[in-house]
Amino acid sequence: MKALKLLVFSLIAFSFSGCDEELFDIKFSLNTKDVSFTIPATSVAGEIILDPTTQSINLDSLATSNGADISKIKSVKAKKITAIIESPATADFGILQSGFITIEAPGVTNVHIAEISLDPGAVKEFDIIPLDVNLLDYARKPSLTIAGKLVTSGPVLEAVKIKLKIEFEVVANPIAK
Repeated sequence: MKALKLLVFSLIAFSFSGCDEELFDIKFSLNTKDVSFTIPATSVAGEIILDPTTQSINLDSLATSNGADISKIKSVKAKKITAIIESPATADFGILQSGFITIEAPGVTNVHIAEISLDPGAVKEFDIIPLDVNLLDYARKPSLTIAGKLVTSGPVLEAVKIKLKIEFEVVANPIAK
């Protein structure tokens, strides 16, 4: 019986000795960023630039409150992006043909975090699949700027206010070297 217990403990110890550091990763959310843009009325189809909007960020205190040190953070990625029509009530995303969303921060060049390549249809809300981009260098800054460009397939008859709800996931490893 003693030999069996020793064998079981040895197997457990052996299995942990070959563990990947990812076993000890902790994941938590960065504050969701709600960013509003106004799409102006246009008489023709074409490109619409989403004016840059700056958002403050405090990754250091967020990491500490989740039991991680900022130096132990491995990645920050956009996890989910939702586009929502805020007004007017009659508007929808039916004329949206394509586009992209970018993030930049002081001292760091802008990067695409999402591409819109499919017509979402006549809906008031849809999810945009984020690109797999590590935004750690951006999240370490005190603020980041969100902007983008949309391409329409027809004229925008009246100004439309949209909101992007961007959810981020942070991965840290308290035992990482």
